[in-house]
Amino acid sequence: MTGTDYHCPHCGAELRGDWRKGGSRPGGMPGCPYDGLAYAALRAGHDAIYFGPWRRIDAPPTEIRRGFHRIGRQPGRDRGELAGRDLPAAARDLDAALAALQAADPREERRDALRFMDNALSYAHRAIDDLLHEKGLPPHQPMDFAEWYDVVEVPFRDEW
Repeated sequence: MTGTDYHCPHCGAELRGDWRKGGSRPGGMPGCPYDGLAYAALRAGHDAIYFGPWRRIDAPPTEIRRGFHRIGRQPGRDRGELAGRDLPAAARDLDAALAALQAADPREERRDALRFMDNALSYAHRAIDDLLHEKGLPPHQPMDFAEWYDVVEVPFRDEW
């Protein structure tokens, strides 16, 4: 995909690709694919990780570690949105995300580190879906935003 990296002016997510596909705002600001959506920053943060280079089959160890640290920040963002809400399912999902992340530490050369990282991200995604469900909204579908990211395939997804 062509284009340069930029940060979304609304949610702060790092986006890649040709921003002209999403139109532009006055002053040449790129459009945001998450504009107007509930929990835009959580969705964008999740998708930036979901489509990140750590998920490529040939990802170098540095990208895997970077992905691990980015996943580690996502449950905290989700928990911030949950503050003051009575959503036990979302709280359980975030606890499961943290447990999977602890099992995934790529610095320890664990064989299943990538699988646990993927599980942690999936649990964080479920927490976002719980928030959306509370508002009566449909679940978040990352593939709806795939064109905005460099990695549009999740090559090892079906192997687990």
